[in-house]
This record gives sequence, C-alpha cells and structure tokens, in this order.
Amino acid sequence: MKTVDANTVIDTLGLPYLHDLSTFGALSDAAILSLLRHGEIKRLSKGEILYQWHSPVTGFGVVLEGDFAFYKHCEGHDVLTRHFLSGEQMGFDTMIALKPHSGTAVAAEETLVLEISSGQFYDLHIDFPADFGLLMINLSRELAREIAMLEEVIGQSTGWHLATHL
Repeated sequence: MKTVDANTVIDTLGLPYLHDLSTFGALSDAAILSLLRHGEIKRLSKGEILYQWHSPVTGFGVVLEGDFAFYKHCEGHDVLTRHFLSGEQMGFDTMIALKPHSGTAVAAEETLVLEISSGQFYDLHIDFPADFGLLMINLSRELAREIAMLEEVIGQSTGWHLATHL
C-alpha cells in the first residue's frame, strides 16, 4: 500500500472524472479538491488489505479507481458479500454508527482509494456547508441502494413468492 500525492491524482484523473464519481456528484471543484488534498490517498495492489474485521473506524473511503472485495465476518467466517467499485463509498455506515469494521476490504485489482477522516468530514460541513449537504444526499442515496440490493437478495434467498401469499 502506497500513499499517493493528491495533486498527482488530480492531474492524472482530472476534475471531470472526479465529478462523475457517484459520491462526488454535484460537489463543487473546491470541495472535491479539499477532500483530496486533506484526505489520505492510497494505492493498493491486488490482494492488499485496506482494513480488517473489527478494526476501529476513523472515517470512510471513496474508491477513486478499482475494486475492493468486501468480506463480511459472520459466525467466525469471512464471506464475500459485495464489491465496492469506482465512485462508491466504503465504511460511511460504520463511521456514523460508531462501530468497528464489520468485515475485511481487499483490493480485487490495483485500486486507488481516498480515505476521509471523521474530523475531515466534520470540517467539510464547516468549510463547505452546501457541498456537505450534497455529499450527505449522495452518501444517503448510496446507502439506500445498498439496502434495496440487500432486500432483493434476502427476498430471492427465501424462495417465497408474493403471489403465493396474497
């Protein structure tokens, strides 16, 4: 895992690319640049671990490029439950819940991630209040999509059909 300079990432990816990431959608250039310059950007090789089950949560991440496989720790086992792809957040729910990580995040390929600390998240609401509101909408939307996806999986796994219960 290597720390990457924010200006290098900004120059390489460009602001138009960063604006297209779902977590950053509709944020101002200034807010995105602030997040990148005050956050910690890491490049992980395939197989490297970003965080492990039950480790403390100090913020959340935004996948800038690549793919993280997330292994949920359940009943003593680690089970692959999803992939976090470019533009998606990782760990916002556990940061807000003040809970330790519920699983392990492993780079499924070379991956670039921005880590935003809880302090930086707080500072964003002071320094960029309008952008903070937009970021909260983006993060809430992503959490809502995750819930819908989980409901679909649960519904499919039960084998029950609505027509048989009406």
